[in-house]
Amino acid sequence: LISMADFMEPKLKETMNKFFYPESIVVIGVSLAKINLGKIIILNNLQRKWAGKLYGISTENGSIEGVPVFDSVDKLPEVPDVAIIITPAKYVPGYMKQCGEKGIKQVVIETGGFSEYSNEKGSLEAEVLQTARHYGIRVIGPNCVGVGTSETGMMNAFGFFQREEGNSSVSVISQSGGIGNTFIRILNDNHIFWQKFASVGNKLDLDEADFLEYFLQDDKTGTIMCYLEGFNRGRYFFDLARKSDKPIIVLKSNRSEASSKIARSHTTALSTGDDIVDAAFRQTAIIRVEGEEDLRTAAKAFKLPIVRGNSVAVLSRSGGHAVITADACVKYGLNMIDFPAPYIESIKGIYKTRVINHQNPLDLGEIFDYTIFIKIVEETLKIPEVDGIIFNHLYQPSYEAASSRTFLKAVEELVARYEKPVYISLTSNAEEITDITKNHPYPTFTSPLQAVQAYALALDYARMKKARDSRGELPAFGIDVPVIESVRSRCRTEGRIPLTDEALDICRAAGVIPVKYSRVQGPADLDLIDIKYPAAIKLLSRDASHKSDAGGVMLGIPDRAAAAAAIEAMREKISALPGRPAIDGFLVQKMSGQGEEFFIGGRRDATFGPVVMVGYGGIFIELLNDVSMRLAPVTANEAAAMIDELTMSPLFRGVRGRPPLDRDALIDALCRISSLLASDKTIGEIDINPVIVHEKGNGVSIVDSRIFFLHHDA
Repeated sequence: LISMADFMEPKLKETMNKFFYPESIVVIGVSLAKINLGKIIILNNLQRKWAGKLYGISTENGSIEGVPVFDSVDKLPEVPDVAIIITPAKYVPGYMKQCGEKGIKQVVIETGGFSEYSNEKGSLEAEVLQTARHYGIRVIGPNCVGVGTSETGMMNAFGFFQREEGNSSVSVISQSGGIGNTFIRILNDNHIFWQKFASVGNKLDLDEADFLEYFLQDDKTGTIMCYLEGFNRGRYFFDLARKSDKPIIVLKSNRSEASSKIARSHTTALSTGDDIVDAAFRQTAIIRVEGEEDLRTAAKAFKLPIVRGNSVAVLSRSGGHAVITADACVKYGLNMIDFPAPYIESIKGIYKTRVINHQNPLDLGEIFDYTIFIKIVEETLKIPEVDGIIFNHLYQPSYEAASSRTFLKAVEELVARYEKPVYISLTSNAEEITDITKNHPYPTFTSPLQAVQAYALALDYARMKKARDSRGELPAFGIDVPVIESVRSRCRTEGRIPLTDEALDICRAAGVIPVKYSRVQGPADLDLIDIKYPAAIKLLSRDASHKSDAGGVMLGIPDRAAAAAAIEAMREKISALPGRPAIDGFLVQKMSGQGEEFFIGGRRDATFGPVVMVGYGGIFIELLNDVSMRLAPVTANEAAAMIDELTMSPLFRGVRGRPPLDRDALIDALCRISSLLASDKTIGEIDINPVIVHEKGNGVSIVDSRIFFLHHDA
């Protein structure tokens, strides 16, 4: 199915405003005689005191709690802003036509089960989409629960939802209505609440990118939370997120689907759909959470100021909890700074003690005066080196409940004043924790570990956002397009993939210069080429996926006579293999010299477009799986970050007496290949392995490559 997003995009904001702020709604599929889902939608909006006009469509005329109900859309006394269709799937196309004839431009299809029906004209989805196109209708769904806006009370969902008690800036996009309901519950139960809600369902028309675009320009939305199983327009979602100043938190499921293609190169083997999602999220500073608990932690973390760095002060009413917190800080890379002398002197003046050591973590176990706690928190926030505080708060609610609430209120004011976060780990009885969590506006956490995780999550976001916003400019590279077109044309004509020398020609055309090489058909051609020995001999074959596995690579050939013998021996060995792989010739290549083997790869993902990767190479590339990935094209800063993420990145600094490797040369090659992938949309996959990285200042050697064009592979 083709999305309609391309033909009404200029009106997206107007359309979304109608969905979220309608003045009138008609629910198609209500029952006058009994409770059904359509009737629940009407009753829920009445209960939530939504001020707009409601209408119903049923099989007969009547009313529901004063809401007029008609037996056809054309009898409505006005053109509603939004129609909600919740009838059996087979009736939806007919009601879509009635909506179009009435002039309704926004429709929410909450009905599921579309895939169970078809007719001679095609699927019901196609029929619905065709009708929507004809009448200029924008559609949410099908198989969804629509949208809601807490400030007005309007809610499309077929359930009873109490009106939210407080204002919020958190808006939700969910592919699943059930998970969306879970998000709403999590937010409400943690006194965070929600601003706008959108369930996108099957995404026949409007998708997650449309709602992200709307929420990013919505003044009332500050944080965006998403549940997604897949992306309709992953690259557009990525481009939007890269410009966002609002935190975007995503729970992405459907992670384990294997690649639909057989791994024909290292690039395919090392890049799966979920790896690409991770890379895209890292590049755009999207926070990825694993489940409900992580979602809760993230939602609370972003109610606090975004942490600026990893220097933390730990204040604890329990020595044991202080130790647990210290271990958690080490685990998550937080730095428990040494308290400066002036700070220690200042807190000595606040309270007297003979037991407590004035160190970080600071054990406050002897103190029971809440005014002292507040003063210590303030003095700690004043320390310039402190980026945030973890405070372990243990108390007995039977006599400390009121004091604790006063303390939380005071901390909230201090956090706002000093613009630094205080992550409070709350330890008390279950009833007290539940009451604080649900009814107090200041976010608290249920364990020291969760508080540290919240700090680390916010710090990761700050770091990702800083890297994203300082990515720098894309380098401008020249590409020899005629060379690539010549290779592509030959491959298309002969119905094959590029041979190794042709793949290396393409690398050269992109400015990534390979080690000197020549193609020969046999020993007689060795006199016609200019190659210095020692040399490598490699099989050229459209059939052999990996030359080394087929015995098609011989290294360190000392002279011409040895090269001739090697070619004949290789021809004999290959000809004896099962299936007799084609022998298209032999590559004679200068040996590259000493260095470490890395690789550069890339492919064109169906959802996110061009993706580039770099990793530690060699024959055990899949076994080691030391790889970093980004969406292409990448800047020099992004390429450098990719290299620094590798487990083997210390090699570029020099380790165990080895000289540092040429990081700048690998960055340049990575940027050039990413630029090639981004500019040439016919290249489906590229795999350069190995890339020999020499000592700093001596560059890299490109010695082998595989390239696959889209639709023209053998």
